Amino acid sequence: MLEASQTYKFAVNSPGAPPYLYLDETTNTYVGLINDVIQEASKMYGISVEYVDSHRARNEPLIYAGKIDAFLLSKVWLSHPEKVIASTPLFSHRMFLYKVQPFEENFNLLSIENSKICTRENYVYPSLTNMSANGIIERVDSRSQISIVNMLIAGRCEFAIMNEFNAVNIMTSGDFKNYTFYTSPMPTDETHTEIILRSELSELKKQLDDTIAIMQKDGRLIASLEHHVKNKLTP
Repeated sequence: MLEASQTYKFAVNSPGAPPYLYLDETTNTYVGLINDVIQEASKMYGISVEYVDSHRARNEPLIYAGKIDAFLLSKVWLSHPEKVIASTPLFSHRMFLYKVQPFEENFNLLSIENSKICTRENYVYPSLTNMSANGIIERVDSRSQISIVNMLIAGRCEFAIMNEFNAVNIMTSGDFKNYTFYTSPMPTDETHTEIILRSELSELKKQLDDTIAIMQKDGRLIASLEHHVKNKLTP
């Protein structure tokens, strides 16, 4: 293994979210697909990463100010994507609508007009931006994914919007396993998950891109994703 010459600060929306990066309760360390990629990059290039507990709303100002080096997101969700660079996309990031009654067979986004949507505070949902700005829908913001689901159950909103992995993880957990949730027939938004980096870190981007390409080619990337999905959903 190469000797690490620099430690990069990687911000995590504490306590993370499976399967990408989440806190292992046994070891109290972050594990997941991203950590698997970083561990492989460490073997190949000697890089070292320190995970920093953070929050979605703080990550952008921190990286623009040079106080962190990386975090996980899609560039299309950034306020100033021109200020950063991004790794090769890892996987598709799909958002769906969820509700506690079945969706109509002919459901589409126009069907949510005049509805309240439970959303994550400070998150940008491209499909909802104009609808919210024009008063077609009403956002009901929450600070956590769990409270989004709680508000949906309590009738604070007709729909919740969540990433598919977050939804499965939370809705199959002990607190909600006795409830039935329904998923929209198609995603509302589909982007790519990327590692966002400070613009100066072009060499780190190349190292991560090379690592991702190798893991994609030999099947370890999809194997890691599937492992962490199953691992987190094991009762």
